[in-house]
This record gives sequence, C-alpha cells and structure tokens, in this order.
Amino acid sequence: MDSDRASVVTQLMCKHPAVTEATVTSGVDGRETVAWLVPDQSRAPLLHRAAVLEAAGRLGTLGWHEPADDLRVAGVNRSETDFLHREIFAQNAYFRHGITLPPSAVVVDAGANIGMFTLAVAQRSPGARVIAVEPVAELADAAAVNAELHGVDATVLRCGLGRAESETEFTYYPNNSVMSGGFAEADEDLDVLRAYLLTGDGAEDGAQLDRLVTDRMTAVRRRVPTTTLTHIAAEHGLTGIDLLKIDVEKAEAEVLEGIDDALWSGIDRIVMEVHDIDGRLASVLGTLRAQGFAVAHEQDPRLALTPCHNVYAYRPEAATPGACPSTETVKSAYCGPTLRVLERELRELLTQWDPSAEVPARFAVVPDLDQVTVESPAPAAVPGSTPRTALLAEIWAGLFGPEAVQPDADFFDLGGDSLTAVRLLAQVEGQLGEDALTPDLIFMDGTFGALAAAIEASAPAQASTAAGAHQAGGEDRSS
Repeated sequence: MDSDRASVVTQLMCKHPAVTEATVTSGVDGRETVAWLVPDQSRAPLLHRAAVLEAAGRLGTLGWHEPADDLRVAGVNRSETDFLHREIFAQNAYFRHGITLPPSAVVVDAGANIGMFTLAVAQRSPGARVIAVEPVAELADAAAVNAELHGVDATVLRCGLGRAESETEFTYYPNNSVMSGGFAEADEDLDVLRAYLLTGDGAEDGAQLDRLVTDRMTAVRRRVPTTTLTHIAAEHGLTGIDLLKIDVEKAEAEVLEGIDDALWSGIDRIVMEVHDIDGRLASVLGTLRAQGFAVAHEQDPRLALTPCHNVYAYRPEAATPGACPSTETVKSAYCGPTLRVLERELRELLTQWDPSAEVPARFAVVPDLDQVTVESPAPAAVPGSTPRTALLAEIWAGLFGPEAVQPDADFFDLGGDSLTAVRLLAQVEGQLGEDALTPDLIFMDGTFGALAAAIEASAPAQASTAAGAHQAGGEDRSS
C-alpha cells in the first residue's frame, strides 16, 4: 500500500468512534499490511484495557481470544476458550436446577481454569466477590488478567483444594487443560476425551481421531500446593459462601472433606462436576443431602460415554427465584466492541468508501502509536501457490467454502472444532502422508496461511531434491 493510500485509509479508520488514532504498516516484503488502532478509552474500554495489559507484559505466553462478539479474554489455546464459553455462557451449564445468585454474591470458583466462570458470576451478580482457585500457573495467570480486564473483584489463589494442607503431584495437559488434575490417569483420560469426541455430530473413530486425542493429552507433571476450603474461608474472612463451584477432575470428594462443620452451614449453593467412579456420585449426593441440601444431577449428552456428571445443590431456605437472570437477560457493563466486531465494521467502512480499496490484512490494538511494531510478521502463504498448498486449499474449501481460502482465515473463526480437525487431518494425510501436518498446529495457529506453510515445510526432502534436479536439468537443456 503506497503512502498516500495508507494515509487515506488511516483517516477513514479514525472516523470510527471507537478509534482515536491509527496507522498502517507494511510487512517485511511490502505485501501484508497491518492496521494499528488506538482504542478510545470511553467508546472501546475493553480493547483499550487489553492493549494496556499487553503493553505492560501481562499477556506473557497467553493469547487474546474472542469466542463471541461480546467477549474478549486471555487464554492458553483457542479451542479450550471456545469450549469453556460454550459450556458456561451458551449452554448455561452451571445455573440450573435452582442454582441462582443474589447481588454481591460471595463465590468460590474451585478449578477456575482461565476464569470464564468467574466472568459469568460477575455478569449475573453485580458487585460479586470471587475467590478463584487454580493450581496451574498458566491458567491462574489468565484468570488474573481476565479479572483485571473485566473489572471483576476476584482473588486468584495458585493452589489446589483438598482434604488437608499439603503438596501433591499434578498432571497438566497444556493442550487440554480442563482435564488436568491430581488424579489424572493417562489411559483413563484418553478414553474420556475420545468418548466425548465420538458423541459429536459426524464423529468417526479411526487413526486421525487417535492421533488428535493423543496430541491433546500430552502431559506435564508438576508439584503443586494444596489447601482446604476451610483454611481459605478463614484466611479471606468468608463467613458465608453463596455459591461453591467445584470442577477439579476427580478430586471433588477430597474438596468436600476439606470443609469443616462450621463452614458447611455457611454454604448456600454448590454446583460441581462429579466423576462417577466406584460409586462416587451416590456418595456425593448422600453427603450433600445429609448437609441439608436439595440436590439434582444430570449428564451432558456429549458426556454420555464418560463418567462425568453435573451435580446441583442448594439449601431450600436460600432459594431466591428470579435473583439470577437467564443468559438472555444478563447485561454486562458497556465494554464497547471486541476486535472482531471493530475489524468487521472497519472493513465495511473502507469497502463502502471504495469497493476496490486495499483493506489491511490484519488489525491490532495498541495503547498508543509508540507501541507499534516496526516490522510485521511475514505474510502467510498465498493460496494455491504450490501443489501442496493447492491441495490444502481444496480441502479447506470443502470444509468452509471457497471464499474461506484466505491466508488469514482462522480455523476456529470459521466454525472449526476438534471433529473438523479430525476431518481435515484425515484428508491431508490421505493425500500427503501422516507427517504432513501435526494436530497441535491446528489448535495453536490455525490460520490457512500457517497450515499451508507447515505443509510446505513438511515436504519430503527427496521431493525438493528431485524438483531441484529437474529444474537443473531443464536449465542444462536450455543452455
């Protein structure tokens, strides 16, 4: 993009009320253009705070994810962020069977992960105070950033919950963190994930599913401190808990054992995941009833082949019908547009100005233009530029439509999920071999351009050598 056109594009973008300043830079080869935006603090407060947090180094190894038009969060990987949003916000999995929240609720989020449930609590209960307990450092970092980004009164504790003050061996699955825990069993957990995926629409068992499941369940062992809920309540002055959420991957019974008699009487509601192993579901239900709770339980249809159940418990005297609004009526404080919405609106603005205009390939936010990166990443591969990339383009178009074959088209933005990834892998491997594409890349950088580059890089050396020899031979013949 020449300087005059870039100047016009910049001026047009600044006409959007959410943008105070903007500039356009070119990629290292002069092709890819990046629009750098300074969000308006009052019209786009969420994006402005995100830019400030990132500039301060708070994002670290995390990435920004936008699982919906109205939500921006820091997360470890995109697929899990989408899963958590679907479970907590779209499916409303936790606020059922009498589970409500009063205003300014006190909530303990045990197994907080990246803090998605904490954000849901803040939306439903203005002024809520949350104690978020998460033993995995990367996830706790995300929970802390998300609480700050959204202005939630949350204290993030980097430990596990159990029956006593101690330390335990902990298994962290970086590619499937929701199944991390102190009671992880590799074979058992692999079976649970495979069973979950097999209940999806169009799921097929086979080598590609096995490879994806194995990749998702790569394990890292750590030692983490554990404490009891009784200790946390005393340390943080919790005389009562309006809602205790427990999602601790097979450690739920131990968490309940860490509650003393005095604290039990101060807990009004509990929602928890229970792994029904060796009669644990019946045991937990019996414990809760003995403590005076009305209880219910259900199993997500996607978990029908697993031992996972959701349990809902509340004290009848604490029931507050209507206190907790439905997902359709929850209204959060105005945060302005997310980047996906702002980008969409800016693209429309520029196209209306000139249908043939060159629109920036990528959009990014910064707190001020001094933070603009001088050099952008090298542009992604051009669709169809080689036979291997052309094959990926054909497969990609079959999954998402021909208009989606663009370097910056994102697998998850297009509606891809784990089962779509299996289908993509099956078709790529069927044509190019098992080593053509690793499942992990789809979840870490799932743009068409990144996958095309990986497929090019995985081309067998002999093919490159043969191509080079053929080219050399051609040159010899022409000389």
